[in-house]
Amino acid sequence: MKNSIVIGINWEQNSTAALMLNGKIIACVSEERFSRVKNDERYPINALNWIIKEYKIKVKDIEAICVISNNWTPGYILTRHYTKFSIEDYIAEQNLIWYPRIYKKKKVSQIKIFKNKLNLKQFPGITYWKKIAKFLKDTNDHTSNENLVEYGKKIRSEVIKKHLNIDEKKIKFIDHSTGHANFSFFSRNYKTKESLVLTLDAFGDNVNYSAKIYSIDKDKLKIKNLVKGNTFIIGRLYRYVTLILGFKPNEHEYKVMGLAPYAKGKYAEKVKKVFQKYQYVKGLGFKFRKKPKDLYFQVKNELKYFRFDNIAAGLQLYTEELILKWIKNLINKNKIFYICLAGGVAMNVKNNMLISSLDKKINLYVPPSPDDSSQAMGACYSYQVEKFGNKAHKHCKPLTDAYLGPKENTDRIYNIIKKKLKKNKFKIIKKNINLNAAKLIAKNKILGRYCGRAEFGARALGNRSILANPSNIIVKDKINETIKNRDFWMPFAASVIKSKYKNYFGKNLIVNNYNYMTNCTNTLSKSSHLLSASIHPYDKTCRPQIISKNQNTNYEDLISKFGKITGIYALLNTSFNLHGYPIVNSIEDAIDILIKSNLDGLITEKFLIIKK
Repeated sequence: MKNSIVIGINWEQNSTAALMLNGKIIACVSEERFSRVKNDERYPINALNWIIKEYKIKVKDIEAICVISNNWTPGYILTRHYTKFSIEDYIAEQNLIWYPRIYKKKKVSQIKIFKNKLNLKQFPGITYWKKIAKFLKDTNDHTSNENLVEYGKKIRSEVIKKHLNIDEKKIKFIDHSTGHANFSFFSRNYKTKESLVLTLDAFGDNVNYSAKIYSIDKDKLKIKNLVKGNTFIIGRLYRYVTLILGFKPNEHEYKVMGLAPYAKGKYAEKVKKVFQKYQYVKGLGFKFRKKPKDLYFQVKNELKYFRFDNIAAGLQLYTEELILKWIKNLINKNKIFYICLAGGVAMNVKNNMLISSLDKKINLYVPPSPDDSSQAMGACYSYQVEKFGNKAHKHCKPLTDAYLGPKENTDRIYNIIKKKLKKNKFKIIKKNINLNAAKLIAKNKILGRYCGRAEFGARALGNRSILANPSNIIVKDKINETIKNRDFWMPFAASVIKSKYKNYFGKNLIVNNYNYMTNCTNTLSKSSHLLSASIHPYDKTCRPQIISKNQNTNYEDLISKFGKITGIYALLNTSFNLHGYPIVNSIEDAIDILIKSNLDGLITEKFLIIKK
C-alpha cells in the first residue's frame, strides 16, 4: 500500500511546517528554530528542508501540500512585521496606516509606508519580490482585503513550486478557523461520541466558524457549524491593549496575562466596565453593544485614567466573563461536556482553568501551542476531512506527545562539546547522568536539558528546558536575572510525574489534558510551598506539565530521582532560551547559552556537563 504523505504549512507569524504520514503527524517544527529569529514570518524553507531530508521524502511522492488560510497577503512578511518591528514601529503603524484606513477611508499600503523596512532578500529572491512589492504599493495590502485572496494564493503557490517543483494541483488552501478546529479535535488522544470544538482567534478567514460540534455516530463523522461570523473581540483587544501598555503586540500578550493577578479587584472591575460597553454574549454568539471605531485609539483614550496593572486585570476579567458565559450557553444548548479549544485566545491558561471548573462533567482539551504555529498540523488534519468526509476520523491519528522536532546525533554532540568547551572550565560526566543531575538540582544548581527530539511549540516540555528546584524561590530570581532576563512578575511552570500529581493539585484533574502546559490549576495549600518557584507568586496557580507514563521516560526518570532525594516529584521547567530568542535547536545553541549565561550545567542523553 502506498504511503500517504501530506505536508502542512503555516506561513506568517512563526512560520511552521508539519509532516503527516498515513494520517499521523510525525514531525512539526517552526522556521525560527533554524533561523534563530523569534516568530520568523518568512517562508519556512529550513523547516521544510529538514523534514524532507530527515524523512527522505521524494517530492513526487507527496500527496498534498496544505497551506493554512485563504486570506493572505505578503505585506507583513516583506516588512518583517512580526520580527523586526519595535514598539515604536507598531505605534507608527497605528498612526500612519490604521488611522487613515479607519478614520479617513484611505487605501494605505504597508509596503509603501514601511518601505525602509522592506526585506526582499528572502526566498525566492529579490527579483521575484520586487514585482510583488511594486504591485502592492498602491493598494490596501492587508489580509482583510478580499480582492487580494486569489493573489495571495497565487504568490504562495508560486513560491512553493519554486522551492519544491511540485505540481500546483497538489497545493491546497485551508480555511483558518477550520484548521484550528480540526487540529484541536483530531490531535486529542482519546475520542468521544460528541465534542464541542471551539476556535477563539484574533483574526480568521472571512468565512469563520467560532464553534462546531463533531459527532461520531455509527462510524460516521458528523460536523455541525454553530456560530458563523468573525465578531469575537478578545484576540484583537488583547493585541492592542498589549501595545497600549508598552509591550510588543503579537508576542507579549502573555506578559499582560501574567500581570493580571497582581491588581486589586475593585480597580480591575472599573476597567472591566469599560470593556463591557463593547461586546456581550447573546445565545450562542457575540454581539456588539457599541462597536468601537478601532481598538487602539479609542481604547487608549478610554483607558487613560487607569493604572497598568488594573488594565491587565480588567481585560482578563472581561475575557473570562465573555468566554465562560458563551461556553455555558453552548453546553446548556447541546448537553455536551467534552470541549476542544484552539486559536490564539486558547493560550490564556487562566481562562482555560475556569472553563474546566465550570462543571464537574467538563473535559477540556487544549492541544500543544493552540495558536497559529500549530496550524501546519491543522492543515494536514483538514485535508483528511476534505478527502475522506465522514470517514475522516478513521484516517486521522491523534498526537501521543509533542516531541516532533529535530534530534541531535550523539557523536556530533560529543564532538561539539570537545570543540567548544575548555577542559579546565567544565567537567564531563558520562555515567549515572540523571542521578548526578538530580543531585545537582537538589543542591539548587540550574541545568539546561538538551535530550531527544525537540518539542513543538512555545512550551518547553523537558527536552529543550531549563530545570531547577521548584521549592527554592531564590533559583527563580537567578534564572530571571542572570539567565533568561525575564520580567519579575512572570511565573515559571512545573513538570510533574503522573503518579504524584495528586500531591500538589488534588484528585480532580483529567490528567491527559495537562500534558502540554495549556491549562493551569490551583495548588493545594498544604503543598504549594514545595512548588513555590514554579507557580504564580500571587494567586498560587500552576501551569503544569503532567507527564503520562511512557510519554518521555528519560525525563520522567530524572524527576523520579530528584523526588527520591528531596521528596518533591516535580521540577521547575522553563524554555531553554535567552529572552527574545527562540528555544535552542542545535547543540551549539545550547552550549552558547551554557557559556554566556549563569547556567550551572547541561544535561544531554549521554553526557552531563558541569561548570567547574
